[in-house]
Amino acid sequence: MERASSLIKSGSVSSVELGRLTRDQTIARQTEIGARRRLDATQVELTAAREGTFLGDSYNDRPSSVQREEEMRQRAEGLTADVAHADAQISWLVGEIESERSRYIGRSEADIKFPVAGRIWEVMTAPGEDVRAGQPLIRLLDCSGAVVTANVTESVYNGLQLGSLAHFRPSAGGPELTGTVVNLTGSAGVAANLAINPDALSKEPYRATISVPDLNDGSNDCPVGRTGRVIFSPDTARKP
Repeated sequence: MERASSLIKSGSVSSVELGRLTRDQTIARQTEIGARRRLDATQVELTAAREGTFLGDSYNDRPSSVQREEEMRQRAEGLTADVAHADAQISWLVGEIESERSRYIGRSEADIKFPVAGRIWEVMTAPGEDVRAGQPLIRLLDCSGAVVTANVTESVYNGLQLGSLAHFRPSAGGPELTGTVVNLTGSAGVAANLAINPDALSKEPYRATISVPDLNDGSNDCPVGRTGRVIFSPDTARKP
């Protein structure tokens, strides 16, 4: 215990180990007290046996009564030592439980920092579920930059190229917004990271993605799900 107390300052012994050693020291002391009490009782019995008073059967036999009283006193003191021993163990266990509870809380909760300004679109885990490293937990809706997915005919699609100028007219009204073509999907599947899959809106297999920076007006209200009409350059047809 003295060695551990001197080593804890240098970090060679952890506080948990020091607590365990403190508990063991307390238990050892209480065990020693109980053993000494039992030794005293045994010595009383030995002295009584040597003096010939140990085997007295009469309740009123004074030497036997004194001996019995001493035995009871020693037994009571031994039980008191045992109770103190148990209390020390309980106190240590309560501290261990609190320490484990704090460690569990610290490991069962974590702060999640989103890489962009947005909103939670889908929670992919259930409360109390164990998760592993790399497992998707949340789908985040990125509200920092809005895009429009336009379903177009094959003839319009063939006339488009990345960087082409486009205009978006919201169906709900408002000013016409200017954007540029940033992706041409063609007949392939649409990107999996869009909030709403265009397959649910139209059967047209040709799609163009237009970046419209001003679609998000800064109100922190993600414009997901809004509809409108996309107008490309004059030499292409317009398609809703």
